Amino acid sequence: MTYYQQALRYEGCLYGSVKDGIVLDCSGLVNLATGQKNRVWHTGLNIPPPGRWMFMELPKGDVFTVMARMGDLFVWKGHCAFYGGGDRLFHARRPGTLVGFTNDLKLYWLKEKGYPKVYRQVA
Repeated sequence: MTYYQQALRYEGCLYGSVKDGIVLDCSGLVNLATGQKNRVWHTGLNIPPPGRWMFMELPKGDVFTVMARMGDLFVWKGHCAFYGGGDRLFHARRPGTLVGFTNDLKLYWLKEKGYPKVYRQVA
């Protein structure tokens, strides 16, 4: 099972709830998806996320989402999300919301936060 598939198991959970001993926020979702028993990574660390990932240098512009693959991990300063295809992200967004998909990759994240670091799971 991929990290993305593991993350999908938390769809509908409340942001900030505790699952398997880890607080479910954006980086908590990544820790859970990669099977961590403790919170070992968050977006403030300047290191790759836990697990088997490869950093991807994707071109900016319209081709960015064409080159991205479903399940890629997008990491901005202060937030991370799994790419869900199209303009969709799968993430724990903010307090008071449920973990799930949003259609705001181009409308908000790329426009307001810029292009993220992209990590692709290594098989």
